[in-house]
Amino acid sequence: MHKIVICSAMMIGPDGDLLLVRKKGSKYFQLPGGKIAAGESDVEALVRELREELNFDARRIALQFIGQHSAQAVNEQDTLVEGHIYLIKLNVKVPFTPQAELEELQWIKKDSWQNYQLAHLAEEFVVPKWLSGDF
Repeated sequence: MHKIVICSAMMIGPDGDLLLVRKKGSKYFQLPGGKIAAGESDVEALVRELREELNFDARRIALQFIGQHSAQAVNEQDTLVEGHIYLIKLNVKVPFTPQAELEELQWIKKDSWQNYQLAHLAEEFVVPKWLSGDF
């Protein structure tokens, strides 16, 4: 089994909604972020990925590490994904437009998250934390 290491953002809007994205050709919604390149730190990778995917500059944003979780990758067969997850709380709901490999993004509400097919990392680790109300 292969392993990839990613860094992703649990982005929460001022109303408590969670931002999820869907890559082109995938049916699964996941967190914005992506693979950590050789020589990059978690934060460097996350800042780069958010710029590429959402045209969002996270260089001056407070990033809070909330944990690490491993799960089966949904878009790559025989692959385990290890996600390093950071919280970003936004003061305003940013009208993001999907960039790069993204096809769609959604601000998900706590009463409708079950209506989306979620990647394992989001479903197993992030959504339970989000629903707990600790953020």
